[in-house]
Amino acid sequence: MKGSLNLPFVLFFAFILIVSVGYTNSMVARGDDDDDDDDFSDKDIIQICCTWGYELADGVLTFAFDDDDDDDDLKDAVRSAVSSWNDDLTGIRMVETDDGNEDIKISFKNDGKKIAGKTVNYFDGYGFIRQSHITVSEESYDRDFSSSQIEQIALHELGHVLGLDHANFRGNLMTERVDIGSPTISSCEIEGVNIANAWKVNGGNTMYLPEKQYIEC
Repeated sequence: MKGSLNLPFVLFFAFILIVSVGYTNSMVARGDDDDDDDDFSDKDIIQICCTWGYELADGVLTFAFDDDDDDDDLKDAVRSAVSSWNDDLTGIRMVETDDGNEDIKISFKNDGKKIAGKTVNYFDGYGFIRQSHITVSEESYDRDFSSSQIEQIALHELGHVLGLDHANFRGNLMTERVDIGSPTISSCEIEGVNIANAWKVNGGNTMYLPEKQYIEC
């Protein structure tokens, strides 16, 4: 993470087998979700959460794996997810680092039988993200995730890091559940990230919070 860390409040995202984002979100492997879909029952939307502050001023967010993680297959699946986002994004890029000052920390840990992944975003006093911590589960319901599933979970969690909350419809990467989600990034996710981080993507120097709460897909 660039600069000193100020943690006045934390936005916690848990993702049950899909990915979670938002205030307390979790990505689940399967089963019922508890999203407030009724709020947008007539629309297919992805909710927009937040944006980065000055850490994104150079257009680069750095990431690193926890020192305790030594499974190259898991790391490679996450690196593939990062590469997919980088290929589709304009004005924002995620780069691996080992300098101990990363913006995004990634670790692998089983966190309950239903949890596929979770993301915790730390904010400053103005509401901008200062640092993110992604946790990806290696298994759910006593079954190991495949490399492709790990990649899907990482894609989803990185969406939260980039300012997205959950989708309220099936077949989307940001759907709360892995089993009814999508393993690929759509144009709607890209547009949502651009809206979330508009202050940077649009070439400005003045930071401001997202001006929209959701994007209709």
